[in-house]
Amino acid sequence: MTPTFAARPGWAKRLIPDRVVRRQASRGATIQLTFDDGPDPETTPGVLDRLEEYGLRATFFLVGNRVARAPHVVRRIREAGHVLGNHTFSHAVPSYFSTRAAWREVATCQRIVAEAAGAAPTLFRPPLGRLTPGLVAAAWAHGLAVTNWSLDSGDWQCRSAEDADRCARETLDRIRPGDILLFHDDHPYIGRILDVVLPVVLGSGPA
Repeated sequence: MTPTFAARPGWAKRLIPDRVVRRQASRGATIQLTFDDGPDPETTPGVLDRLEEYGLRATFFLVGNRVARAPHVVRRIREAGHVLGNHTFSHAVPSYFSTRAAWREVATCQRIVAEAAGAAPTLFRPPLGRLTPGLVAAAWAHGLAVTNWSLDSGDWQCRSAEDADRCARETLDRIRPGDILLFHDDHPYIGRILDVVLPVVLGSGPA
């Protein structure tokens, strides 16, 4: 899933520096594991178990209104040494030129995660990868670095175990050193996918 802002006309792209809007691959050969849309009290613990088993670290981009359902999971994410990310409060994409709604989405998520985890997020990822000037301004005002991904696993499309197995195989076929890999820790098949993918990325070191 390519962030849609990158396809906007040239006059609009000039409103936000290119270093923010483009999908960024990480420097070096390390594969960075990122998980969006959690925490989920049912599925996120399984993700954390698997990461612990392989000694891997990841970044979790948390949705603020989901933190209240699983504050203990957020604390576990932090205590395990994973990076906390801000993924807005409601996972809604503000209108393109809105600043008030964007600020509210970022600021509220920042506060809720900090209260639950005892530490504030340091990174920001916009919902669906769709950056707006308001979201970027709000993120920067809160000291958050904006990052998207270079490879979407497509786990969010899986509707069966067969889909999950195919997703895992295709992810391994496409992954390259330096990729920022997108998963979703609230997806029911994420554990099945990680059981295939994680042993392969283990040699790449922590995210």
